[in-house]
Amino acid sequence: MYPVLFSIGKTVIDTYTVVWALALALALAWTRNRAGRHYGLDDEDARVALFWGFLGILLWARLGNILVEWPVYEAHPEKLLRPWEGGLSALPAILGGGLTAWVVLRKRKIPAWPLAEAASLPAAALVAVGRWGCLAQGCCYGKVARVPWAVHFPFDPVGIFRHPTQLYESFSAFFLLVLLAVVERHFRRAGKRPQAAVLWPLFLAGYGSIRMVVDRYRGDGVFDVPLARAWGLGVFLLGAGWLWISLWCISKGRTEEAENQ
Repeated sequence: MYPVLFSIGKTVIDTYTVVWALALALALAWTRNRAGRHYGLDDEDARVALFWGFLGILLWARLGNILVEWPVYEAHPEKLLRPWEGGLSALPAILGGGLTAWVVLRKRKIPAWPLAEAASLPAAALVAVGRWGCLAQGCCYGKVARVPWAVHFPFDPVGIFRHPTQLYESFSAFFLLVLLAVVERHFRRAGKRPQAAVLWPLFLAGYGSIRMVVDRYRGDGVFDVPLARAWGLGVFLLGAGWLWISLWCISKGRTEEAENQ
């Protein structure tokens, strides 16, 4: 583990914050570029929606962590006033950021699906890269295991090894990124861009599935919290339902187009 990246005097710069901050900044920049280049969204609209979406990500990431670990904050309420002490929650961050951006675009009377599609690949990349920050920090660790790829964490006694759940999630998110890229390329080669969100709900369903599987191997007790399990299931169901509706709308639109020819 490598929790401290470097120190300047008494100021400590931790690896977790740097990795996640850089990954998020790159994901937002990549989304903005994709929104205009591939999905025809005006750059000003994309910039404003992403700015507020970024704030939504930060707010809900922190709020989600507070809700999941409420007993800790209830015992030490002073921690609520110390946002630099405590973790963040990825699933609420994704939902909160997406919902905030959707509200902003709705007020501007602009469809939200182009930005959602643009954000799908960057979101998967964000998780794939960001979880390495968790590994460096030593958080989100797995249960004790005897598998050949198990890793030793500094807080454990010598000879104790655990599932590297951070890497499980990172590699799974990378696979999801590749899958999304293949699907997007398929639509481009077909020459018709679907007028509904497909990639974003696919990301939600995929990432929800990843969390439901990987969290079972986590040793920090997150899977024992009903709300934490509900986040994963809720994101999966939201993505699966949304994807089904989008595919139905696309199929219906193609049928009507063929009948009119």
